[in-house]
Amino acid sequence: MASAVSLKTIGDWRKEIHMPLATALAVSMDVTGRTGSEACKHAIILMAKSAAAITPPKRPSPKKNRKVMHDPRMGKGAGQYVDVYTQGRSRPSKVHKFRFDSGDLRGTWARAKQIGNNSGLAKRSWMWGLGKLGAANTGSPIPGTSSVSALRGAEINGYIKKNKLSYITKILPAGWESVVQRKATNLIMKQAEQKIERKFKADVRRKRRQQQRAISTFFKV
Repeated sequence: MASAVSLKTIGDWRKEIHMPLATALAVSMDVTGRTGSEACKHAIILMAKSAAAITPPKRPSPKKNRKVMHDPRMGKGAGQYVDVYTQGRSRPSKVHKFRFDSGDLRGTWARAKQIGNNSGLAKRSWMWGLGKLGAANTGSPIPGTSSVSALRGAEINGYIKKNKLSYITKILPAGWESVVQRKATNLIMKQAEQKIERKFKADVRRKRRQQQRAISTFFKV
């Protein structure tokens, strides 16, 4: 398996660090009121979305069959089964041949033995496990392919999202780390700008209402 690649947001939350992403994290805290931890979580989610957007689909590989095994508790033919891994489960499900023969399962035994095409797996993998950071509809990671962990220290704190798909480094474009950080930084700054603009407009409307009430009171006196 190739080396894992990671998305990281770390920094000294008590100081200003002169780096683009760190500056965006500071703005995220100052403008939106997020804590340092919340700002890092938000940034990781944005970085993961950006990484998914620039990750090309893996080229479909030749179709292969799963290893057929035998359940010793059953007869020779009926005891045939394959292990099928599904997203969100830590262990494989045993899919027995007899369940297709009896009509209990839809599809065919031949199709069950076939390993599906995971051409969209790489894109989806960036969002796996981010539910613990507050992201919605992220899906559960397939064991061994993804992890999200927190960094805790006296000054340096943050989060790391690791993508451990064996082929991820082979399909990512050159300079992807810089692209992902830049996209996340731009989104954070844009969101902060929009929040400031909304606050400014709200302040203007409030002052106008106050002026109108003052004029109305003046003419009533």
